[in-house]
Amino acid sequence: MSWDAIIESNDSRWNEILRRFPKHDFYHLPGYVALEAERRGAKACAYVFSDDQGAFMVPFMESPIPLTLQPRGGSPLDALAPYGYGGPLVSMEGTEAQKNDFVAKALECLVDHLRCRGVCSILLRLHPLLELPLRPFEECGKLVLHGETVCMDLRQTPEAMLADMRHYFRNPIRRLEREGFHFEMDFEGRHMQEFAQLYHETMVRVHAEPHYFFSEEYFSGFRKTLGERFLLAHVRSPAGDIVSSGIFTVCSGITQYHLSGNSLGEKGSGASKLLLYGVAKWAAEQGQEKFNLGGGVGAKNDSLFLFKSGFSSGRALFHTWRLIVNEPVYLGLADQWEQNNRSVADSIEGFFPAYRKLLAPADIRRCA
Repeated sequence: MSWDAIIESNDSRWNEILRRFPKHDFYHLPGYVALEAERRGAKACAYVFSDDQGAFMVPFMESPIPLTLQPRGGSPLDALAPYGYGGPLVSMEGTEAQKNDFVAKALECLVDHLRCRGVCSILLRLHPLLELPLRPFEECGKLVLHGETVCMDLRQTPEAMLADMRHYFRNPIRRLEREGFHFEMDFEGRHMQEFAQLYHETMVRVHAEPHYFFSEEYFSGFRKTLGERFLLAHVRSPAGDIVSSGIFTVCSGITQYHLSGNSLGEKGSGASKLLLYGVAKWAAEQGQEKFNLGGGVGAKNDSLFLFKSGFSSGRALFHTWRLIVNEPVYLGLADQWEQNNRSVADSIEGFFPAYRKLLAPADIRRCA
């Protein structure tokens, strides 16, 4: 069947189309994109392109322009990737040149659809573990490399996984196990409330940005949407208290580290190491292939990346793809943003789309 269309998350064909891609992740599920779109006041969409050569699919959120701006000439939209790695999917056989040509054709048709729908820009987040021809994205729009993510090869033995960790990760894990800390899977989600409390306490402690503060309704909706793909895991202290807890997912052989929280105390950091190692062992026993731990905040080489990198020497590259679909409208919005914030809007390689950037109070004071 040939496709060249944008569909919405309530279209029953979304899941049917997704079966054409043996390798995909939970970020591509219609329920997850809808959950993220609801959180952003947006519409959950996916573009599908297929012909006798292969298939291309990418989910996105169609969002109204921020109310702080007053677009001229109608009410434009922009297209944004949902939180995570819901990048394009490609399924086809052929040479590298044939795959490049196919994806280039799909992107050209995608841009035509976006232009007709009044979308002025699009931002996609490419999945670091799913193979994708990159040249078409370099030639159309701007492909930006942000940094590395950390991934574990789950086809190793538990002993090999431990050996691949830094020694100052292995030792705390073994010490905590000797002291009576233990890892457990919570398949029924009985301790979701404890996870939510630990997660929010952790976000407050690390001064996380507002969009990282998910509501309990979000956690409940996330679990319902993912079903058997959803995992909740904990580490308990010898006294039986949950001191580390996390949400993980499994899909198409890929285990994802989604969100976690830890108690404040001497054992908090060590317990989080035991949590991730416990999930890795469990996932390996289930026949999963890769455990993606992600990267630093904004894919930076920061303390979070340093923590994750201690688990494995495996690395993957994380890119985003940006395209200005309607340049006059985009430049007009960026100009309004500059006037409102008394600052210079970012280039296409920086924060994108530039008119959605929120300045920190210190930045606002410097610009005043």
